[in-house]
Amino acid sequence: MKGKVLIVEDYEDWRDLLSGLLRREGHVVTAVATLDEARKHVDRTKDLDLAIVDIRLVETDKNNEGGMHLLAHIKKKQAFTRVIMITGHGTMETQRKAFREFQAFDFFRKEQFDSEEFRKGFREAMEQAILDRQAWKEKSYMDGRKFEMWRRDNRE
Repeated sequence: MKGKVLIVEDYEDWRDLLSGLLRREGHVVTAVATLDEARKHVDRTKDLDLAIVDIRLVETDKNNEGGMHLLAHIKKKQAFTRVIMITGHGTMETQRKAFREFQAFDFFRKEQFDSEEFRKGFREAMEQAILDRQAWKEKSYMDGRKFEMWRRDNRE
């Protein structure tokens, strides 16, 4: 399944590597470097399937977890978007926080981008987002159809 992907990574080399990998597979990819650019993209984009977000968007700030704040923003704005967190400096504590507090779909180190494990996690996240969105659209459509049939039957 092909979909819309947002990559949020402050290092251009990593951003270009991941963008290239995903575009070659046919996905529509937007890649940005900052938290502000990412928020703007999330706010104006419909049907964003997957976001791949670096936890620390300013590498010189050891306490920076801008990616975690973006994850929370995405969860509020894009209910069906799956988020994979990435890092070059991950700890188990950070990984737990991503899952428990912010409901990340998956978590990878940057060195894993070209691994089968990353590709599998990416495919699962993409499939789940697309299937969940489609099921919601079908349910909304059917709920609307049921209302129209009920209204029509009650007029007769």
